[in-house]
Amino acid sequence: MDLRHKAGLGEARGRCMAAVVLMVACEGDEASASMLKALLDRHVFDEGASVEGAPTYTKGRVRLWCRPGFHLDQDHLDQRWTEATGEAVDDVLFLSKHAAASGRPCLTVHPVGVPHLEPGEAPPYGGLSGQAPPPSPRLAAIWRALRAHATDARIPEFEISLEVTHHGPWQHAPAAFLEVGSTEATWAHVGAAEVWADVILEVLRAELDGQSSNKEGAHVPVLVTFGGGHYAPRANAMAGEDGALLGHMLANHSLPFIRHDDETVGGRWSNAVDAAIEATLAAHPGRQVVVSLDRKSFRGWERRALFDHLEARGVQVVDSATHLAMLQGV
Repeated sequence: MDLRHKAGLGEARGRCMAAVVLMVACEGDEASASMLKALLDRHVFDEGASVEGAPTYTKGRVRLWCRPGFHLDQDHLDQRWTEATGEAVDDVLFLSKHAAASGRPCLTVHPVGVPHLEPGEAPPYGGLSGQAPPPSPRLAAIWRALRAHATDARIPEFEISLEVTHHGPWQHAPAAFLEVGSTEATWAHVGAAEVWADVILEVLRAELDGQSSNKEGAHVPVLVTFGGGHYAPRANAMAGEDGALLGHMLANHSLPFIRHDDETVGGRWSNAVDAAIEATLAAHPGRQVVVSLDRKSFRGWERRALFDHLEARGVQVVDSATHLAMLQGV
């Protein structure tokens, strides 16, 4: 790959003391390799020193780490990067393939975590059972930038969507997966990789210049969604509004309710709710978290349990109109 400069990570640290955005590509992942090539072909990044024997590329406050293997078992990459380079990690963006039984071509983005699983349970697709890392604070911005390419001629057959929170790996820094799906026929799609390169370079424009992205006004809440299906229809619409911020999204299958004979409600649902809210607050310290429910996806007793739990936590439940008014400062 044609790179114009070569710079060590020590030099990069000297230029920028702020925390970095770490993008991760894995060579065993066809979509990841294709997205990596599309980014490097833009001649934006300088070659950096290897970390854990794997090549890196740098520009401003952005790092690109090209690792062997696959993403789901790459735990603690934020900590490992910091230990190797001395650079704190602000956000980790995984470039990845997406697999789905439908086989439909798609570009998706989502947070990670398995907060609905019992602690100690072996998660089937990585992560730390009962926990979710903070969602990328750039999640909504990535979604809106991706949505702007919905009719891009390079991806005429592709759908675009958010996905709900799922799978690993585990880390303490915020994270999101940027994906191309859904089968081997499209994982390495050149047009899809080029669109993702456009989105990434747009969203990280300030960080590539060594700066920080503008923050939304203090009145803007962070949206968390509960209920619905895997492709997060409510979040797709609500996070698409200008200036919106988005946290974790949990589908019904990640909110396991149990109704006991005495009418009390048990199950891991409340643990998953708490983990999603707390991780979202960690990604957006000092902001208000609001929740949107896909009400029709819950049975009446489940909705009552959710409302009671959120009220006890002091978390406001909003509809789309209320959320929009909050974004507008009304």
